[in-house]
Amino acid sequence: MLVNEEAAIQHIVEAIEGCRSNLGDAKCVYIYIGLAGIDSGSHREKLEKRLEKYQIPFTLVNDARIAHAALLADEEGILTIAGTGSVSYGIRGEQMSMSGGWGHLLGDEGSGYWIAIEGVKQLIDEYETSKALSSLSQALLKELKIKEVSEIKSFIYGATKGEIAALVPIIVTEAENGNQEAQHILKNAGKSLGKMTLYLANKMAFENEFTIATKGSILTHISFVKESFVSYIQAKNNKVNFNFKEESSTKGAYYLALKELKN
Repeated sequence: MLVNEEAAIQHIVEAIEGCRSNLGDAKCVYIYIGLAGIDSGSHREKLEKRLEKYQIPFTLVNDARIAHAALLADEEGILTIAGTGSVSYGIRGEQMSMSGGWGHLLGDEGSGYWIAIEGVKQLIDEYETSKALSSLSQALLKELKIKEVSEIKSFIYGATKGEIAALVPIIVTEAENGNQEAQHILKNAGKSLGKMTLYLANKMAFENEFTIATKGSILTHISFVKESFVSYIQAKNNKVNFNFKEESSTKGAYYLALKELKN
């Protein structure tokens, strides 16, 4: 939603039209949508106006809400998501709250974007202090087809968040090959995500045993991040159960829509 508002809304409308056209003789009775950035600026108001034309009940929520419903069956617990950005979303009784989700300018620690930026900062530090470039820095320059370190500024300030986060596989490969700088960055990402998760747990006053689920390629597919995340949390709280299963957020939207219809 934050990249191109009108294009995003148009894609959502096209997706709804596609779903309705596949229903045949069946009837669409509810529209439930989870979107990142839905509460930023005027996004919610503009999308609601477009959806009102269908004359079908609908609900718009943050994408973390439907992901939580999918992975935790809308039960108590915390879901931590780490993809291009990062956020933790929790439910305890009637209480719902978030930690993180501030975006790349104010936070997103442990996210794909953050990891990539940390790798680039490592490169700049080596350059500024006249150190020999590490294999990680050389790999980043090679991936970006950059010969002079000074050229990386043009890439960073001209690229999208997604384009920058796309550098993460380079850092992961270097970590797997034994590069300590790369390993340090990924382990710090896991620790940062663990901190964010426990900030939320403390804020919501989880006292008894509770579950933490994970979603997003950074936490689910990068072992250095995942292991650091788990180790940090277990060292601070021994009442946590981890849920690492993978489930489509679409199921969460379906479950929540059914709940609305029953009510």
